[in-house]
Amino acid sequence: MAELHMNFFSPTLYTNTDLKIILPTPNSYEYDEPGGMDYFKPGIQYQVLYLLHGLAGDYTHWTRYSSIERYAQDRRLLVVMPSAGNSFYQDMALGGAYLTYLTEELPRFIQTMFPVSGKREDTFIAGLSMGGYGAVKCAFHAPEQYAACASLSGALDVPSLLTGLGADPGKAKLWQAVFGDVSKAAEGEANLYVLAQKRQQEGRPLPPVFQTIGTEDYLYENNRRAREELTRLGIELTYTEHPGIHFWTFWDQAIQEALDWMPLKRDVF
Repeated sequence: MAELHMNFFSPTLYTNTDLKIILPTPNSYEYDEPGGMDYFKPGIQYQVLYLLHGLAGDYTHWTRYSSIERYAQDRRLLVVMPSAGNSFYQDMALGGAYLTYLTEELPRFIQTMFPVSGKREDTFIAGLSMGGYGAVKCAFHAPEQYAACASLSGALDVPSLLTGLGADPGKAKLWQAVFGDVSKAAEGEANLYVLAQKRQQEGRPLPPVFQTIGTEDYLYENNRRAREELTRLGIELTYTEHPGIHFWTFWDQAIQEALDWMPLKRDVF
């Protein structure tokens, strides 16, 4: 894989922001194979995965703590890992418009700069913890853009999440910056169930969802509630749970499971 770090000015965020991209390159065993070096021939279009970090994370976390580079190389998949601070991937009440950035500006930027397909069937989004929520939020916000989304230990059940926010005064300013009036946030589109129902009423089909959680994770009950609600809404959902806590040992396995679930072509040549 080629690994690139990009720092560029985002008009949407009105600040410089960071990205990490991993791009398939020839494997050593392909050097002498016919066509084995044709990773960058004219017209090639790779499938793309937008991969989101968790709370207090950044664009480096997936490559620092997992083997995503190797998993993507095996699948000939281009992976985009943006930084989003502690935004919960919202257009923040007091802060950056990260949802708009991720679903509008960033895909345009990537499709201009790299050999990726812009088709829905070739575009995926996934994340862990806060990023698991963000992946589903982006997919439900702009369902025409994503073939599938995956949540790994995601903080998906916003009503129960917000119920406990007031118990931590140290984070009160953060939650207010993200959601505004926290007491009303669960009534709006921060609540994935509200957002999903809105899209269904609009007649906009939602992409399938992959959801996984560790049975010892502190978000386990949050995920069980989310599974019940998403199933009740008739959303196409694949749910798995395995022994594990809220940590990289679980997520390194979970991203492999999610990638195997996604309808990846594996061969774009």
